[in-house]
Amino acid sequence: STLVIAIFITVFVTFFTLEQNGLIQHNKQKDDYPVAEYKAIFIEKLDQGEYRLSHKPSNQTAVCHQGYLFIQSDKNDGMQGLLVDYKNRGVRCGELVSK
Repeated sequence: STLVIAIFITVFVTFFTLEQNGLIQHNKQKDDYPVAEYKAIFIEKLDQGEYRLSHKPSNQTAVCHQGYLFIQSDKNDGMQGLLVDYKNRGVRCGELVSK
């Protein structure tokens, strides 16, 4: 039992020391975190216009809002995120406006 208590005390002292020295970083901007990760894949078109992909739903829906594509959760209305590329540029949807 002394060994178990020593382990807990060691973990607590280590955590407290790292926190006091600022070595544990906390995200201060709660709005700036990924909701989900996505990747684009090439899907071969089969005969009769069908595509080969999973038939299970992702429980997420894409929504076009003010010309940008947002992904929102079907289960939690408060979870919505802007779809961006690898340089954090918003993915456009709908009609493109000429510059």
